[in-house]
Amino acid sequence: MKAAAVSTFCIAMMGSAAIAEDIQTRSVSFENRGATLAGTLYLPPDYRSGERRPGVVVSGAWTSIKEQMSGLYAREMAERGFAALAFDHRGWGQSGGEIRFKEDPAEKTRDIAAAAAFMATLPEVDAVNINGLGICASAGYMAAAATGNANFAAVALVAPWLHNRQVVEQVYGGREGVSKLIATSREAETSEGRGQPRTITAASMTDQASLMYQIPYYTEADRGLIPQYDNRFNLASWEPWLTYDSVSLGAKLDKPTLIVHSEGAAVPQGAHAFYALLPGEKSELWLDGISQFDFYDRPEPVTIAADAAAAHFTRANASQQIAPQDRAAIMDTITDIATGADRHQWDRVRRAFADEVTLDYTSLWGGTPTTQAADDIIRQWSGFLPGFDETQHLVTNHTITSLEGAKATAEADFQATHRIGTDLWVLTGHYRYELVKVNAAWKVSALTMTATDETGDRGLVARAAERAPKIR
Repeated sequence: MKAAAVSTFCIAMMGSAAIAEDIQTRSVSFENRGATLAGTLYLPPDYRSGERRPGVVVSGAWTSIKEQMSGLYAREMAERGFAALAFDHRGWGQSGGEIRFKEDPAEKTRDIAAAAAFMATLPEVDAVNINGLGICASAGYMAAAATGNANFAAVALVAPWLHNRQVVEQVYGGREGVSKLIATSREAETSEGRGQPRTITAASMTDQASLMYQIPYYTEADRGLIPQYDNRFNLASWEPWLTYDSVSLGAKLDKPTLIVHSEGAAVPQGAHAFYALLPGEKSELWLDGISQFDFYDRPEPVTIAADAAAAHFTRANASQQIAPQDRAAIMDTITDIATGADRHQWDRVRRAFADEVTLDYTSLWGGTPTTQAADDIIRQWSGFLPGFDETQHLVTNHTITSLEGAKATAEADFQATHRIGTDLWVLTGHYRYELVKVNAAWKVSALTMTATDETGDRGLVARAAERAPKIR
């Protein structure tokens, strides 16, 4: 998607009403498709005039405004060194727009794209390092806005509400329930055209007809039910919302993507399906026992999510700065270890290692990391891997996380399958590599394996070690 056309930019200098004493803020506004959108720019405590900081566009949950979760996350990102923008979408909060309080995915997507284009014009922002952070419903909008959009470098989705038809029917009362809401939406659309918009209360502890009856956060005065909150919902929202397939957007998203979520939060099945479709660099962080609303403002999950997003954006930017020849050489080195081990090409594996290597397999076997000569590692691996009938180490989602001079770090996901006869041992997880440049060639000096799942019989390792001398 191309960035939406932005006709004019207007930075409204309205003082520095900081949310916290150490965070610098200012009110800003920009034009998009005939509406003036109001926002707040958050700058780090140590920001100095003339600097250009990496940027983050933040967009929050449905019906929300910039003073709620998007403003909180913008502040968190500023505390981590980013210039962050929280803004009101058209028809919400202080922003313009003739149609009010409508949850329209297409319009909100255009607003996010316009916000990124606006950030690229600000003197405080590094225009080639602007990222997107979408919370709840805005996960889909952010993914759509960033896809094919050169104004975005990376994307983080926190507590993402991502749905397709199947998820919608699960949540909204099956096909019959969905059909009734769409009929209501069409009636409201017709009424809106006659100048009679149909809106209801968004959140209430007493009004059972409200959109979010007795729902946490939105109905709590010390959390989301703040004086600035519109607390209205346009019934014409139902059709565009319920027919929006945000899960399928994963297949097209071409930016490094992070998902932070919890099985205890909203529609985790949608997030899993979306993540599986992502074609490029991706990572995920799943927290235990965290509700959807905890992600909006509870200190611990917000801190964890903001830390993860900051690390993801920094890592993605570092990766983009790496010369193509170094990137290719590092990925070849990583591949040589996995492929060489599977094919028993031990010279190939040895060339990929520095003379001394620190191995950390403690997540699987316990104990402590060991540092040993690469030749000793080759003797150990060649002493048991040939005892399997077959091994296959699939290493994917390579990410170079840093490169300074002759040192680099990288990460990758893996699935390792080991077979003896019909017996299998399958391990999945992540690798972290430390590399050094020796005589113009990148070598692995440290390798940390983090196992995340295991199926089958790990006893196959001992059987392979017994069989290997006989096979050789």
